[in-house]
Amino acid sequence: MMERIRDSRAFMGALGMLIVGAILALMVAFYMLPDIFGTGLLTARWWWEIVLNLQILCLAFMWFCHHERILQAEGRWRWRAIGNFLVGVISVSYPIGLLLISAWFDWFRHAPSERSVMIVMFGGIGLWIIGAFVMPIVHWLVLGPEARRDALQPLGAPRHWLKAFWPTFLLLVVLACELARDGRTGYVAVPILMYIQGALPYLRKAGHASPRDADI
Repeated sequence: MMERIRDSRAFMGALGMLIVGAILALMVAFYMLPDIFGTGLLTARWWWEIVLNLQILCLAFMWFCHHERILQAEGRWRWRAIGNFLVGVISVSYPIGLLLISAWFDWFRHAPSERSVMIVMFGGIGLWIIGAFVMPIVHWLVLGPEARRDALQPLGAPRHWLKAFWPTFLLLVVLACELARDGRTGYVAVPILMYIQGALPYLRKAGHASPRDADI
């Protein structure tokens, strides 16, 4: 795969997404599967030190990924670049958001109820829908007709839609199965599928050479 990476800045963005997806998947596993992982991992100091250090790394990845794109873009394209940067930063900041919510509700001393966890999880899914689907539509509306045609060109055939959105399709299947059987295990896969979907545009961009990549 490394031979096909021509834009390492975009690849940094994908790595940031995948790292945060893995962190959140582990958090869900720690909570949903206490028989396997025990009950103290989510409040362990060493765990949050690892998370916060990885959080800084992922934010740095997003900065390197988007900074030059914003500087070199003009007009409506610059607004789109800024929007993509904000979506990326908010996406990789979700673990620190969970930390602040946990501190606010004193979840480090008193474990949250399953209902509270589900609210936080579905709130995260709502934010993901806005970032992964609503914001691209907003950008598509803001850009001119020619740019819109270029944006839609890669999604012409049904197989291209499957290739572009397979994590979302799989996510819907997992949620439907878990809600139908009132299960918990499948929820572990939800964060990683969400962030794989978020990483796919970065991975597609990483396959194309970029002049912004020359100084790395």
